[in-house]
Amino acid sequence: MLSRVADSLYWMSRYIERAEHTSRVMAVKLESMVEQTPEDASASWSRVVEALRGEKFEHQPQDAFAITKKVAFDRASESSLITSLTLARDNARQVREALSNEVWELLNRLYLRLSPVTMDSIWVHSPARLFREALEEMHALEGVTYSTLSHGEGWYFLELGKHIERAQLLGRLLDVHFRGGRDGVQGGPKYFDWLVLLKFCSAFEPYTKLYTASIRPQKIAEFLLFDPEFPHSICFSVDRVTDALARVAPGAPPARRAAVERLAGRLKASVDFGQIDELMSGGIAAFLADITRQCEKIHETLYASYITYGAETVL
Repeated sequence: MLSRVADSLYWMSRYIERAEHTSRVMAVKLESMVEQTPEDASASWSRVVEALRGEKFEHQPQDAFAITKKVAFDRASESSLITSLTLARDNARQVREALSNEVWELLNRLYLRLSPVTMDSIWVHSPARLFREALEEMHALEGVTYSTLSHGEGWYFLELGKHIERAQLLGRLLDVHFRGGRDGVQGGPKYFDWLVLLKFCSAFEPYTKLYTASIRPQKIAEFLLFDPEFPHSICFSVDRVTDALARVAPGAPPARRAAVERLAGRLKASVDFGQIDELMSGGIAAFLADITRQCEKIHETLYASYITYGAETVL
């Protein structure tokens, strides 16, 4: 596979995952506003902004209109929903020959639907509805991608992009919730915030089936970090990254393959041997930061080994 094709597939998948994550978080947050006091809603908005943008927001945390506009429809923002969809579409257009017509048409239709949307047009009715509908279309896009593309090398670059991005986004989301301390601590998440965190990850029903309706931070952390079967757990994404790396670039020199696979193995070992009791006693922030750093290192080594290497490396 040409490195430029692998590059575009990889980034297309990362941007789609970012857009899906933003849509889901914003839909849940807007729907939950009616059940929170202004003070609780303000703290929750601060966590949402930091989780989605990785930085503080200059507006007041309770300014839901301004935050939604910035997070969703600001084309000058590198992490907004519309920017992520634009970049995903641009990358898909460069590798149309590697995609099915169904994948391209669905992605293009979603972009064209959201591109002209303005905050004034959605805020007067039910702003959460737009994000719910966008999320449903991205779920459909994921299904069409799975069922209409050959599961060859290009497919595994899509898997790499999706799950590296998902692991980092989940890590940041968990970090902003667990950094503040346990339930009831001043400034930390309260009972309703933990419930909303599960919904941010589409995890409420799977969690309650495993742990009943007992909403406890330690159990939430254990589920979203270490459950190997739930698609929005960090363990699940790490397993998929490891599996995909074993299947891409089969003709690459063993030394280059080993460099990437060694990093993936180290990340998998970190997750497989993590102990929730130790993390909840004060090490969860460092653990999540380490997961993010290792994902970034895998990304850099993946690029150096398979995408941006120079001709002298081959020679």
